[in-house]
Amino acid sequence: MRRSPRSLLVRTIRAIAAALAVTLGAAVLAPSAASAAGGPAGEVFTLTNAQRTQAGLPALASDPALDAAAAEWAQQLASSCTFEHSTSAWRSSRVAAFGWVATGENIAAGQPDAASVVNGWMNSSGHRANILDKRYTGLGVGYATGTCYRTYWVQIFGIGSPVKRLSGGAGDLTGDKAGDILALTSTGDLYIYPGTGAGGFQSPVAAAPGWGSRPFATLGDFSGDGIPDIARTEADGRLMLHAGNGKGGFLPPTQIGNGWTMFSQLIGGIDFTGDALPDVIGRTPGGDLFLYPGNGRSGWLPGGGTKIGNGWQTMDLMFHAGDFNGDARGDVIARRLDGTLWIYPTTGRGTWGAASQIGIGWSSLTAVFGAGDFDGNGTQDIVARASSGSLLLYGGNGRGSFVPTRTIGVGWNGMSQIG
Repeated sequence: MRRSPRSLLVRTIRAIAAALAVTLGAAVLAPSAASAAGGPAGEVFTLTNAQRTQAGLPALASDPALDAAAAEWAQQLASSCTFEHSTSAWRSSRVAAFGWVATGENIAAGQPDAASVVNGWMNSSGHRANILDKRYTGLGVGYATGTCYRTYWVQIFGIGSPVKRLSGGAGDLTGDKAGDILALTSTGDLYIYPGTGAGGFQSPVAAAPGWGSRPFATLGDFSGDGIPDIARTEADGRLMLHAGNGKGGFLPPTQIGNGWTMFSQLIGGIDFTGDALPDVIGRTPGGDLFLYPGNGRSGWLPGGGTKIGNGWQTMDLMFHAGDFNGDARGDVIARRLDGTLWIYPTTGRGTWGAASQIGIGWSSLTAVFGAGDFDGNGTQDIVARASSGSLLLYGGNGRGSFVPTRTIGVGWNGMSQIG
């Protein structure tokens, strides 16, 4: 049902589960406050927590699953030109797998900025009650624009503790809470292109001048200090860890393995075993895959070198894409020689789920890699380079497919590797 733009705030629904107890497993972490999706949504998140702090309440944690659900509903309202709440079943279907056992929701439309919408909610008893409900521990924020009401705002609140998910891509190497992209120039210099958190870049940072021609592998937080790391295999087979310093650079390298020249590619940062720690998968030129579980402290768990696949020589590239399909587990995405793109889900038990095709016509792209949540909407994304040198963002929709593609850069043909 359509309503006048003057009817900016409507009914509040509060879907609180009767049972608030949460059973925590080994892969569950207590929530902690963090920055939310970028842009206006991030401003709403910050202002909302400011209201809770003023009321003497703990800050709400940001969670990608809550962000993704809120962003999806905001876009649904904008595209359908409607103004109504989602259902508790709709929300649960998108966030239950991530540790959230109950959700509530605020919506609004027409406000020009974050301050206006939070002020409006705080002056509405039902919306205010959601914001100041001490039972909530998490918050996702969505923002979209449309023709009927111009702006659409959604808050989705959660109770529980989020399941730890490992992001794809290089991660936040600069300490600003936004995912970054690494690029190795044809002359052998390694640069960080800091993300804005909304699908753009800041000025590049020289992370490792004189890196050389050997490719890097992104590892996620392999050392366990909360900062993403990378690795490089030397010509003599030594695997060297280049731990991130959180300030746009890397610490002096340390050796973490020998004999790694048997692999033509390393896929790091993925939790293949289900222990919430990043592992490394090595791919041989013959197409065999071997798993090396990480111990979360710059080393390895017993059982490294287990074969977990063969026949991967039919793929001309593969990478860890984070949780691309929304099942709270990491996925590998690979391009076959015929240009089709496939997702290979993991089960969280050291095995593979059923593969499915998610794209065609990808053979013209000269680089494809996981970029984490590069556009800041709570879902994992893919970035690719066209033959023209343009950099394209293939934003994930959180369910194994894509939102509309957009160009985020030009002139990238001078890079020998991007990731």
